[in-house]
Amino acid sequence: MADYPVVNAHHHIGNENADQDRVFEWSESVAQIIDAMDENQVDASMLMPLGGENDRGVTEVHDQIYEATQAYPGRLFGIAAPNPHLGTEFVHEEMTRAAQELDFKYAKLHTLAWGVDPTSDIAYDFYDAAVENDLPVMVHTGPHGMPFSIPGMLMPVAEDYPDLPIVMAHMGGAYTLTQEAILMAERYDNIYLDTTLALNMYIRRAMEDVGADRLLMAAEHSTNIPVALEKINCIGASEEQKAKILGGNAIELYDLDVAKQDWDAKAATADD
Repeated sequence: MADYPVVNAHHHIGNENADQDRVFEWSESVAQIIDAMDENQVDASMLMPLGGENDRGVTEVHDQIYEATQAYPGRLFGIAAPNPHLGTEFVHEEMTRAAQELDFKYAKLHTLAWGVDPTSDIAYDFYDAAVENDLPVMVHTGPHGMPFSIPGMLMPVAEDYPDLPIVMAHMGGAYTLTQEAILMAERYDNIYLDTTLALNMYIRRAMEDVGADRLLMAAEHSTNIPVALEKINCIGASEEQKAKILGGNAIELYDLDVAKQDWDAKAATADD
């Protein structure tokens, strides 16, 4: 059992009223997520809508995520994901509602699911709404979604918004663009790297070249949680580096009040 909080900083959940997501064709329940967290001793997870929630109905999923955060305070946190194609006014209103009324912690721009050029005017409207509400932004990167998901596309964004924390989801993907993502993070201090789908050898390279301070462990789906954790265990990280990557960085970046679990006590209760 880790003596520091463990945070899964990127996890999708679909509309509870639908069988599956309209783009990625999978979903899972809050109960499934909590069970997976308990099984793998993850203290907290951050939930966002799936990419198929690409119309104004995303507000319903935001509300469902908020209800989950209220049911599991300190264990579940919300992430906003309004499609910028829906218009500047809607995006600003929903981002403001998510930040100020629902206490969501960051916003996700899904370049793949929504077909959004991260350098476009509508993307910049998205960043502006995030800045106005003091929300970091996560952007999907990787071979799926090219050319909009290429890490280098975020170069002008990092320069135009130097005070905006930008998290590269998947840090460029499993293999193809990971090195480019690492080079981008080396160049820009406001770029962070999310470990979902990334190979452990490149996570280690990122830790060595960029530093443990800007790496965020995440799973994306409950079945990935044990793999996501093990990748951090096998990259030669010190306990101090593990503490940062596995939770400390997310807590600091997103200002999380995590409910650290007493896993020994939970195990004893389960045995009884």
